[in-house]
Amino acid sequence: MMDAELLEGMRAAASRAAAGMGADARLAERIAQDVVVRIIAEGIPQLPDPVAHAAALGAGEAVARVPRGRAA
Repeated sequence: MMDAELLEGMRAAASRAAAGMGADARLAERIAQDVVVRIIAEGIPQLPDPVAHAAALGAGEAVARVPRGRAA
């Protein structure tokens, strides 16, 4: 069974990281949801720090998706 606090922590970390890279609130939330799904598919138990991993993925996705000139 998934730990709801862990899932929420991963989502929040990914969303904050994406927003920090220039994603607007809607895009940051979409990125966060995509990141959590990807981590679940990869396997959370394999990650030493799933929240930090989610933040890194969120930042990376934002860099890929935010049009140039909008990133902070």
